[in-house]
Amino acid sequence: MKQKITYLFSIGLLLCIWQLIAMSMNNPFLFPTLPALAQSLVELLTSGNFYYSLLVTIGRWIRGICLSFVPATLFALLFARQPLIYELFRPLLSIMRSVPVISFILLALLFLTPEMIPLLIGFITMFPILAENLTQGILHADKELRQMGKLFHIGRYNYFTQICYPQVKPFLYSGLATATGFGWRAVIMGEVLSQCSSGIGSEMKKAQLFISIPELLAWTAIAVLVSFIADRGIGKLRSWSPRIKYGKARNGSTRLNDTIHEPVYFRDVSFQYGDTPVIRHFTQEIRPGKITGLSAPSGKGKTTLLSLLNGLLKPDQGEIVNLPGQTGNVFQNPRLLPHLSLTENIALPLAGRMSRTEATRIAALWIEQMELTGLEDRLPEESSYGQQQRAAIARALAYPAPLLLLDEPFKGLDKELTARIMQVIRQHRQNTGQTILFTSHQPTEIKELGDYIIGID
Repeated sequence: MKQKITYLFSIGLLLCIWQLIAMSMNNPFLFPTLPALAQSLVELLTSGNFYYSLLVTIGRWIRGICLSFVPATLFALLFARQPLIYELFRPLLSIMRSVPVISFILLALLFLTPEMIPLLIGFITMFPILAENLTQGILHADKELRQMGKLFHIGRYNYFTQICYPQVKPFLYSGLATATGFGWRAVIMGEVLSQCSSGIGSEMKKAQLFISIPELLAWTAIAVLVSFIADRGIGKLRSWSPRIKYGKARNGSTRLNDTIHEPVYFRDVSFQYGDTPVIRHFTQEIRPGKITGLSAPSGKGKTTLLSLLNGLLKPDQGEIVNLPGQTGNVFQNPRLLPHLSLTENIALPLAGRMSRTEATRIAALWIEQMELTGLEDRLPEESSYGQQQRAAIARALAYPAPLLLLDEPFKGLDKELTARIMQVIRQHRQNTGQTILFTSHQPTEIKELGDYIIGID
């Protein structure tokens, strides 16, 4: 409220200064008073040609935005996937942003019709800004969150709206606000210099030719007002957050898709990062329906082994037999979506297969099991690391996959709480027959939770 009052006060002060200068100059043709400007504005608004000219310019501007946004998005996706292509195009984008708009207009006048020039200038102005911002947004997106979404088989709509869009959002709207502002001014400038048959720029040019300063300023005020409304509209759009899309089934199944009846075999599996071997000739079996502890010193490939099981990595040598199509996962960090509550983070992987009511009910049960009651609506940033970790465990336990992989799941939890969470995991395994493999740096956790223990040499 205070900011709005200050803003209105500054506008009022500028208008007062204008009126004082106009009165002191006493030359209404060159510096009209506020009443003269108001009268000219009213006459403009009541003119039939006004709305046509306004809509023509807005139409050109919107077409320029669409023509810029679509290829900018496609190029941004290409640049993010192919860094070499991005480096090749960056100088061109910089040139497009640096060259004065008037230079493009003068060149365009040699080759294009006047009606096409404003559209082209709008594209040249907006495209590099949008392409650069979208590229940076995609490059700065959290790859671990994208991996989480794929491993939990989150549907395309929820994957885009809940994982991709929120991460690109700051870059998108920053670029959109800048591009549309520059584009609006560029389109009007193109209309002025190309002398289009209609549009705000054309009307401003006519007013200048006939030395009608009040009309020229009235059109300028209209142009500023449209830009201000567009900027506020983008601000409103920025605050929009799409909701999770749930399935239509009222009674979603929480049973495992396929309980593992045969052991999962590692047969002579090897894997290396670049020239660094991590796992060498690993042969072992994961017993079905049991909790297996994976023991190894730090840096010996425990996380790599889990990534081979969930499909994030492929063996360089050997094979993994009887690997299920879906896995529940707890990662070394919680990987919660920051804009969703703890309940929503747990329910999101269930959304594709059940209704909101059912998914929320299951999430609430696991909230209680993880001793998070009262924290259901908290965002991750409002929760401690231990609370976030328990929400991540709840998300994995709620997800109906035949194989559950837990990578250092008890980090951030004290001994008493760890013991209680272990008991919940044991009970869950007894109820579902789920096969569980977990890692830990603590030998006591391996012994207390694991039915079996395997090691990596």
